[in-house]
Amino acid sequence: MQGVAPVAGRKDRERLARKPRRPFRRALLEDKSSKRTQRSLATSERILGAAEELFAKHGIYGVTMREIAELANVDTALLHYYFESKRGVFDAVFARRGDILNTERMREMDRLEAEGDGPYSVEEIVAAYLRPMFRLNREGGQGWRNYCAFVGNLGSAPELAGIFAEKFDPVVKRFIGLLRDTLPDASETDLYWSYHIFSGSLMVVNMANGAIEHLSRGLCHAEDFDEIEPRLVKYGAEGFRSVCGHDCVHKPS
Repeated sequence: MQGVAPVAGRKDRERLARKPRRPFRRALLEDKSSKRTQRSLATSERILGAAEELFAKHGIYGVTMREIAELANVDTALLHYYFESKRGVFDAVFARRGDILNTERMREMDRLEAEGDGPYSVEEIVAAYLRPMFRLNREGGQGWRNYCAFVGNLGSAPELAGIFAEKFDPVVKRFIGLLRDTLPDASETDLYWSYHIFSGSLMVVNMANGAIEHLSRGLCHAEDFDEIEPRLVKYGAEGFRSVCGHDCVHKPS
């Protein structure tokens, strides 16, 4: 019996020696998994960025999956793996920044209502609605500019109007509701027509196709957001006020 104890003790020591390695192995596996996840996310983001750029320039129907894959420097099969179809790519591109823009616009309108007791000037309401778009265009680089141009391009695809409405209508209706409170004599028809025309101005601004540079012979630049923003606030506010009635309260812009 005395000869058995050392064997058992040796096994116990070996087992105890192995135990610390298990968390280490687990950490290695988790690290590898994390790196794979990061690479996967980076690849999908690269694909979405490439699609966004192409959609901005050519519209959804002017772009093929192969062209997206070439710009993203990936195999076409990888696009199908991540997004299944071009419509899947479109949905992901549309949602990725649209949710951010909506959140920022809601936050600006929340701030407007929290900091004042109303009624607000039309300029204040229009500025709150436009501010996030211009801020993201300034700070978000070419990706955000591509996205805004891409959304503007959706006007050439009326069958996608339902998707556009589902994403943006809640924010637009909040914006129109604020205008309705400030312009109580305005008809619903005038409010909606005014927004429709106003949104057309947004699309032209976001397309930034260089037409203004040619027309103005270099006086104006399509991506000079510091110049565009205050003018669009004033232009939009005057349009709403002219069509929908007079402001209940006039505050300095």
